Amino acid sequence: MLGDGIFMLGEQGLHLLFDADTIETALGRDPAALRELVVAHRAELETVLGEILEIADAATARSLIAALPRELRHVLVHLYFEILDGRIRGRGVPLQ
Repeated sequence: MLGDGIFMLGEQGLHLLFDADTIETALGRDPAALRELVVAHRAELETVLGEILEIADAATARSLIAALPRELRHVLVHLYFEILDGRIRGRGVPLQ
């Protein structure tokens, strides 16, 4: 299962699921617009998240994500960083 390992690497600043341009663009998006996308595509996002967590390697997960529409990739970037932030804060890991 990819889930925990990908977040452990993320805590170290290694974000294997997304390229730098996708991260930068996604983080510049309007949060309200992204929330609307989550509501409109909730079932699809839940399915994709489940698939990603069952994949054994980051390259395959990255390919699955890359095949999604850009807007949904942006939502996944935000979800990834929200989860990562919660893990870091929960552990009391200092942010660099």
